Amino acid sequence: MKKEQIEALELPLIFEQVAKQCAFSLGRAAILNLVPSFDELYVKRELRRTQEALNMVIRYGDMPFGAIRDISESVTIAKKDMTLSAAELRRIADGIRAIAAIIKYMKASEIETPELDELITAFADTGKLASEIESCISVNDEVLDGASSDLRSIRRAIQTLQAQISSQVQKFISANGSKLTDTITAVRNERICVLVKISEKNSISGFIHGESASGQTAYVEPECLLQLNNRLQSLHSQEHDEVNRILFGLSQLVKEDSASLLANLDTCAVLDALFAKAKWGKQVQGCVGVITSNKDRLYLKAARHPLIDPEQVVANTYEIALPHRTLLITGSNTGGKTVTLKTIGLFAAMTMCGLPLPAEEAEIPLYDDIYVDIGDDQSIVESLSTFSSHLSKLAMICRHATGTSLVLLDELGSGTDPKEGESLAIAILDELRERGCTLIATTHFSQVKTYGAKCDDVLLSCVEFDVEAMRPTYRYIAGLSGQSNAFEIARRFHLKESIIERARAYKEANRTDQEGLMEKLEEALLQAEHDKTQLARMKADALQLQLELNNERRKLQSERVRILEKAEQHAEELIESTQAEGEEIIARLKAMSADVKPHELTAVKTELNALRKEREPEPSSIKENFAVGDYVQLLKHGYFGEIIAVQKEKATVLSNGLKMQVKLSELTHANRPVMKKTKTSYSKAIHQSFPLELNLLGMYVDEALPVIDKYLDNAILAKVSVVRVIHGNGTGALRKGVHQFLKHHARVEAFRIGGEGEGGLGATVVTLKMKGKH
Repeated sequence: MKKEQIEALELPLIFEQVAKQCAFSLGRAAILNLVPSFDELYVKRELRRTQEALNMVIRYGDMPFGAIRDISESVTIAKKDMTLSAAELRRIADGIRAIAAIIKYMKASEIETPELDELITAFADTGKLASEIESCISVNDEVLDGASSDLRSIRRAIQTLQAQISSQVQKFISANGSKLTDTITAVRNERICVLVKISEKNSISGFIHGESASGQTAYVEPECLLQLNNRLQSLHSQEHDEVNRILFGLSQLVKEDSASLLANLDTCAVLDALFAKAKWGKQVQGCVGVITSNKDRLYLKAARHPLIDPEQVVANTYEIALPHRTLLITGSNTGGKTVTLKTIGLFAAMTMCGLPLPAEEAEIPLYDDIYVDIGDDQSIVESLSTFSSHLSKLAMICRHATGTSLVLLDELGSGTDPKEGESLAIAILDELRERGCTLIATTHFSQVKTYGAKCDDVLLSCVEFDVEAMRPTYRYIAGLSGQSNAFEIARRFHLKESIIERARAYKEANRTDQEGLMEKLEEALLQAEHDKTQLARMKADALQLQLELNNERRKLQSERVRILEKAEQHAEELIESTQAEGEEIIARLKAMSADVKPHELTAVKTELNALRKEREPEPSSIKENFAVGDYVQLLKHGYFGEIIAVQKEKATVLSNGLKMQVKLSELTHANRPVMKKTKTSYSKAIHQSFPLELNLLGMYVDEALPVIDKYLDNAILAKVSVVRVIHGNGTGALRKGVHQFLKHHARVEAFRIGGEGEGGLGATVVTLKMKGKH
């Protein structure tokens, strides 16, 4: 496949997109230098590799190439017995470690990848070299002190000498401070100097290394530092020699492993290119094409041209199968015929390069070559007109195309007299059909369309044009030939209506009866296809609506179950609370002595009979109005109290000496109890006026604790020594919080879980410390 044909399909632009996914330069070079191959073994192997890489990327993410770089130049230098820098050596070590990470990535996979495994097993083990380099060179590309015992000794001597020099400098500065411009030192010619006033430079014994740009300061090496600086320079020279010796030794190790390093580098480049293809395939939501054994079928499902904006591209399905070997695409200008032609040709060429395709499914025969005549190749240099250029290509194609070739021809027969162009186009189609090649061509010529309709091996197709909206839809329709819609497009570009009508009249006058019938048939078929598409869309909308309704129905059912479960739980809590209160009243009845007054016994029985009604308030949909002073019941907790303030949708209620802010929707009016006068001499009435239990059901721990605290204070004031706190079973969180609070309360003597008839695990009996009792 020639370079100009590859460029006509815009394949290099695809290579550039894929190359952006590469990890290092050799992988990018491998992608940019791809050319379609027509060797069956090579193409099938590349497609298998790409499929395995795509599976890995989708399942496990990208291969960890990490710090892999092109080290070929460094290895070549080492092979020539030259010394590599610390940075070059460290880069080689990092690359070796990256290869180890790649091997680990592949070994952790649960996917069958025989082709990739073959590449992985080709890696030579150079881990020993990496360890040697890492033991001598840090991650900052510096030679470590431990690289050799001599280097360690030299650097220690340097540190000791630098400390001596620093001490001497401080002494000198202290003794000659008035002669210096600053108390810092400077390095000149790799010697440590002090900053002396220019007027004092001759009063100090030493060597002058120069003056500052301002001329105010002289850089003087005092006599006391001369020997020390000499020794320091000597040590630095020894350090430099030792470092070079170490680097040369490591470079020799690289030379020994040079063949393995370069082979591993080539394998990394192959893997980088493969996984770049895979990442690009995942990005475009593509698939890997299959090379079919049947050379008579080409199939692309939901194919999308990769150079068109993903938000705007129209996915089309293309199929050429027996008895058809030729696809003739018709339709309007700017309607997408050339895009269709390029898409099919591009996908075939990409498959021959081992690239994934932006499609849901792809089956492509193995062609021996792809021939392309697309675009205007007018050449001034070669004195070729547009038509001459087309003829040059067509002549070459007719000479070389075979029965296993793919031929793409755009606007066949255009650029010359229409009658001659039609005749030439039909003759070329005859020639290529006789050769048996797979042929895809676009045309506007009505005679060519009529010719195609008569041939059993020619599949007519078109690219839809929306006449009402005056724009192409880019939807490919197989089995129908399309109109050029030249008049409608001319009207879209505001050509005078009189000119368009005159052109239409000329067309009608020159049209044969056969062409007229053909056009009417095409219009009818297009309308039928349009209706079919509309019905399919309506059906899809109906299915989507049905799915949404089913989902909504399931949500409502789930909500209904949730509400019922919540109501059942609330009912169980109310029953538990009512049972506990009933048991407490019964206990009080049992505790009453035989000489209890009749009216007291009647009051307790009345309280027991009314308990169920009090605990099961009837819900009311009527919105109640509340005002300050109203006596109300708190539906959530069963408490009674008086409203002392109202703010919008909330009210402040005083209940049992405790102020609570409650939503108005959680209140209902209640009858205020009639307070009976009790003789002060009858001490039993004092105790009975205080509730012997506290109901916390429905409260959270942080809500309940202030209520308990207030309740216990009131109990002590009422001289009640034993009370019961009802908290229910539930998750146990409320019971645990209550017990923790009681454990640290100063006036609680003891507490225990309720026994039989006392509420069991759902209640706690509390004994309070009373003054005067021990």
